[in-house]
This record gives sequence, structure tokens and C-alpha cells, in this order.
Amino acid sequence: MKKIPYAMILIVLLFSLLLIGCTRSATKGIGGGPTSTSSIPFPVGPITNPNRMTEIVSATQTAASLPDQGSQQETPASGEGSTIPPVVENTQVPPEAPTTEPTARPVVIVPTATPGRPSTYTLQEGEFPYCIARRFDINPADLLSINNIGGDVAPGTTLTIPTNSSWPSDFERSLRDHPATYTVQAGQTIYEIACLFGDADPNEIIVANNLSAPYSVSSGQVLDIP
Repeated sequence: MKKIPYAMILIVLLFSLLLIGCTRSATKGIGGGPTSTSSIPFPVGPITNPNRMTEIVSATQTAASLPDQGSQQETPASGEGSTIPPVVENTQVPPEAPTTEPTARPVVIVPTATPGRPSTYTLQEGEFPYCIARRFDINPADLLSINNIGGDVAPGTTLTIPTNSSWPSDFERSLRDHPATYTVQAGQTIYEIACLFGDADPNEIIVANNLSAPYSVSSGQVLDIP
């Protein structure tokens, strides 16, 4: 037969004393007020089995360690009772970058030497029919005849250049030797200076001296004559 431990005997005696105290009738206080009767939170019967007292003590300790159910707050499960704000897509169209229209550049006409013999020619300031005949190697009489003009024609007149004609061999087309340099006199134009040299091309003079439209020259300016 197993011996009962001393600790178990003490526990049995403790609960026996408590049981005896509970069975006593409640007494009134000094002031006549009622006093509450203490009670054990679990039934205690006659202790016939020492192991039964151990089970009761163990159950009491377990109940004391459990949290108060009234103070517990239910935590909503994830995703329940909460509203997730909808994701709003950015549908705003970014503004288009302003486009600038390309600025039209002015057309720069670069004069070149007159290719061969043109079909027509418009007289410029300082030019006359005999000058044009020397420049394009045509007979001045043919030039005057085909255009039905005399020797004095105003600038701006368009002349028809004959095709089957040549400068008379008895006379020199060139009036001055060139290449050379020339100092501009007051009131002269490039076209007049070209006529002074006879067969010089004004367009070649413009290119050689890097002149810009309207190809004006000033008195005392030194020009290269090709």
C-alpha cells in the first residue's frame, strides 16, 4: 500500500477546515449590517478519496489561469469587417508637347557665271545693248535688229538674244585686261563695272568679292575682277 505524502495530508486538512467554516451560519456585524457569506467556487463533498482533492486543486489552478471571457474582444479576421479602398487607375492623358513649326528660311540666291548664251536677258542699272553683245559674244547689229531697238534702252528691258550670231572679229570684245582689281567710283554698280571691262560677267564679280544682294558697292571699294 502506497503512503500518502505529507503535502497531500495538509491540503486535505486545509479544505476540511474551509468546509467546516462554510457550514457555520452567518453572524451579524457590530453595526447590525449583514455580512456576506463566503463560499467556495466549487462544490466540496465528503472527502473519501485523497486523489480527488488533488484533482480539485488542479482544476482550480487551471480555471484561475484562464483569461476572463468577458474582457476578451473578438478580433475580426483579416479581410472581414474592413473595406479596402479601390485602386484608381490614372487615366489622365499627359498633355502633348507643343510643336513648333519650322521657320521658313529665306532662299538665298547665289549668283553663278552666266552659262553660255541665254535666250533672253533683262538689262540692269548701268548696262546697255552693246555691253550685252560683248558679254555674250554676239553681233550688236543682230541684237538691235531682233529686238527692234536703238542703242539707248532703259534698265528693266528684256532683250531677246540671237542664237546664230557672233562678235565681229575686227574688234576686241575685251575693253580692259582682267583678272585685275578695280576701285569703285561714286554711283557705279556691279553691272556698270562689268561693262567697263567689256566681256566681264557681273555674276563672277559678285562671287569673287563675296557680295550679298542687292550687290551694292560703295565709292572707294576695291573689287577683284575675274
